[in-house]
Amino acid sequence: MKSSVSAQNFLDDSRLIEDIFHELKSIVASILSSVELIVLYDGKAMGNKITRQAESIKSQVIELDFQLQNIRIIQHMLDKTFQLKRKMTNLLFFLGQLVREEPYNNLLSPAVELQQSKIPVEANIDESVMRQLILNLFFWMNRHSTTHQTPKMVFSFEPGYLEIKGTFYANYIFSSPFKSSEKGDNEIFHQPICHMMSYFAALHDGTFEILAEPEKNVVALVRIPCKA
Repeated sequence: MKSSVSAQNFLDDSRLIEDIFHELKSIVASILSSVELIVLYDGKAMGNKITRQAESIKSQVIELDFQLQNIRIIQHMLDKTFQLKRKMTNLLFFLGQLVREEPYNNLLSPAVELQQSKIPVEANIDESVMRQLILNLFFWMNRHSTTHQTPKMVFSFEPGYLEIKGTFYANYIFSSPFKSSEKGDNEIFHQPICHMMSYFAALHDGTFEILAEPEKNVVALVRIPCKA
């Protein structure tokens, strides 16, 4: 099942703030749980369990910082103070920097494949919004994927556009939020965060699509116009 996700009126959907609030609560709960386990392990011969919990806290704090950036952008949009600052950008340089950027490099590096181009490729983008779009896609896939499989993101340069292809194996078999709605559509297409990603793509004259294959395979496609 394939769908182009609507970018219209996503700010009117109160579920967006609720979804982000839920994610923030989940992150804080996970941090507190890891801290409690570290206290429990303290002074005991627990192998590398303390190290694993410390790494878990670090990754949760990274996502917490990212979600706070989401909130700031959404607040500017609601206040009508958001200003898009597009400029011609070397995509290879921009994407390479993003993958290596602290504190996201350890999370993105194993998941990202950046295909090279023999000639410079440029796009008229707002770098901060494009950065947020890519990170939203990564964390969204990571949140819904099985624990034994890392989501993959492939950046490739096709004639006339940059394609960002995200693939993951869902941690449920089309149950909520993948369950069918009364309209017969798949609920994954109606998640508020997907509408926000579609809006960020539309700000760059691009598109955002989701392909939900049988069972648990999900593919997300972002296409942004560019030129060599």
